Amino acid sequence: MSCQFANLNELWSRTIAETLRAKGVRYAVICPGSRSSPLAFAFARTKGIEAISVLDERSAAFFALGLAKREGVATVLVCTSGTAAANFFPAIIEASESGVPLFALTADRPHELRGCRAGQTIDQVGLYGAYPVDQMELALPEASLEKLGDLREMVSVLCNRTFAPRSGPVHVNVPFRDPLPPLKDESFRNPFSDDSWENYFDGLGTPKETRSPVELDLSSFADTDRGVVIVGATLAPYGDCWVTNVAALSAALKWPVLADALNPIRNHSDRFPNCVSGYDVICRSSIADGNLAPEKAIVVGDLPISKMLRSWLERNDIEMVFLNALGGNFDSTHGRSENLYFDFNCGLPEVRDRSNRAFAENWLKADRLVQDHARIRLEALGGFFEGKVASVLSRHLPSESSLFVSNSMPPRDMEFFWGPNNRGVNVHCSRGANGIDGILSTAMGVAHGGKPSFLLTGDLALLHDSNGALISSVLKGSLTIVLVNNSGGGIFEMLPVASLGEEFEQFFVTDQQIDFSNWAVTYGIEYKRPESWSEFTALIERVPEAGVRLIEVVTDRKADSKMRKQWFAEIVETLGTLSV
Repeated sequence: MSCQFANLNELWSRTIAETLRAKGVRYAVICPGSRSSPLAFAFARTKGIEAISVLDERSAAFFALGLAKREGVATVLVCTSGTAAANFFPAIIEASESGVPLFALTADRPHELRGCRAGQTIDQVGLYGAYPVDQMELALPEASLEKLGDLREMVSVLCNRTFAPRSGPVHVNVPFRDPLPPLKDESFRNPFSDDSWENYFDGLGTPKETRSPVELDLSSFADTDRGVVIVGATLAPYGDCWVTNVAALSAALKWPVLADALNPIRNHSDRFPNCVSGYDVICRSSIADGNLAPEKAIVVGDLPISKMLRSWLERNDIEMVFLNALGGNFDSTHGRSENLYFDFNCGLPEVRDRSNRAFAENWLKADRLVQDHARIRLEALGGFFEGKVASVLSRHLPSESSLFVSNSMPPRDMEFFWGPNNRGVNVHCSRGANGIDGILSTAMGVAHGGKPSFLLTGDLALLHDSNGALISSVLKGSLTIVLVNNSGGGIFEMLPVASLGEEFEQFFVTDQQIDFSNWAVTYGIEYKRPESWSEFTALIERVPEAGVRLIEVVTDRKADSKMRKQWFAEIVETLGTLSV
């Protein structure tokens, strides 16, 4: 590994890049700019790190977020000084709220050029407030072995902080004096030889080695046959161990598992025989307050999206333990609950094996009724309906593919219509701050360098992140955008504000009337608009090896909202006659 450096800034920046490479970082997302030139060249020239150029800082940050979600290790972000750094902020917030490791490097002017109207200069120290799990401003570059050793240690420690004690973003502000590009400086003296540089980054260890399993005994809490395991959207990155350990907990307790579709449980149904997917409708019924009411609940991570489930938990005053790897209060019901730090990627809480499955069987009996009635209604449909999109995807997505789910209506339709299966689909979402920011860019990150990937999104969320389509020119892999175009914000049709007429349409629905076939042409994206469910299914099953394509499903927002409400009411009425 050659250590021929042109100047001080190149040496300093390569030390940062090589330290992060040694820590296991594999991707650096670079935004164009002058002040960040030393960092851009450093990552581009560091073997073992793929440097990816993305024009828009906001889009770049969400792209890095998607990469980190899939990889489970930090992705580096680099930008120049000024408002460029401010555009990272939405993704930094989402990374913080959902525990995704990011390593944001913002280049800056030296201290003597701050506060004196030097161009492209803002106060970048502490720019992201309390959202980073750690943050620091580096000193100006120096060529002494002592200062370079300090730099290596600081970068190593900060990389560890992206993962433990809780995962999330770090912010490092990096000031540089001129000259910025790696141009030859005759006065520069390199303190390294090739041999000393070759071994300089050995033995740093990876961030994952800093997190050890937590021992947790829940035997006394889980001392009842009438309990439920509730699993919401996955926040921090998860792997195979997460699925294995949650399955082991379920197998030991024999409790019903109320699992949102925004985690992988429904896609491993053989490992979760007690999985209940129709809980949103069940919790609307009187039977949920009778023989289906549990005494205890173990909540893995966040609560599911369902407001009906949350109201049911609050109404029945159920004693709960929340287990999450981020810390803090996860109980929005403000009930009788305790929040404990626990990461299912690293271990399994201790519980006593139980043998009584009667309570779970009662829940499964109700769930089978719900699923049967939903299936009958879906099969009878002729035209397109938003909810059936989720149902078809659950049955026909390629095995072990990745699905990124936008916010707004798609996750709510998935919650009810995504059927249990054994396809092993990896589901990702941005349920930290729950916004529609950066949806396309994040999906691009999930897809880049990975298995065939899909994005399920509405029209407004896609348009909100149009710049994300620019990444299609550098994408390595395959992304299929499944666009449910209902001409506006369909989520608002489910709220009381929908009764307010013209003002509702203007200020809430905000239909943009975009021709998405033209939108796709602008970015060189393949466009398909199926005319039948069989055509849609065939498109889902035939996955291109590379590139981005858009499948547009056009639906009727108002008719679909009315149909959902009618179906839910009918199924709830049928549940009332069930004996459990």
